Amino acid sequence: MRLTIIGCGLIGSKRAAAAAAHNIVAVCDPNPERRERLAHETSARAVADWREAIGVDSDAVVIATPHDQLAKIAQAAVEAGRHVLVEKPAGRRPAEVAPLVAAAEKYSRIVKVGFNHRFHPAIARAKALADEGRIGPLLFVRGRYGHGGRVGYEKE
Repeated sequence: MRLTIIGCGLIGSKRAAAAAAHNIVAVCDPNPERRERLAHETSARAVADWREAIGVDSDAVVIATPHDQLAKIAQAAVEAGRHVLVEKPAGRRPAEVAPLVAAAEKYSRIVKVGFNHRFHPAIARAKALADEGRIGPLLFVRGRYGHGGRVGYEKE
């Protein structure tokens, strides 16, 4: 598959590593050091503007940008004929995500949100316990998960 990655920070780099078996054709980030590093690692074209990046011929776009950019970039990628993997939360509120959902339906594109904890072993075990009826009927679920921030995290 031919992929474009928009957002070359920590998560975009992790997605690129996970997709190493595919052809990453373009990477995009406003930060020149990040985009050039990932372009070098993936042999992809480096692009500064996301609008240009979604115009690069690819099958799918991975979007790993700050939250205020996710939905609008994902919608533009869908409208450009691309399938999309957009990082969580996909938008800051439902009103930002609704046009993306409508565009995916209109253009028959697949859009997935990178809720990677869906496959976390603890989540899978909790689901199995519920499915087996071992914890009774669920009324609601509240979960917490976190990790300490690393040095420089506030600048990513």
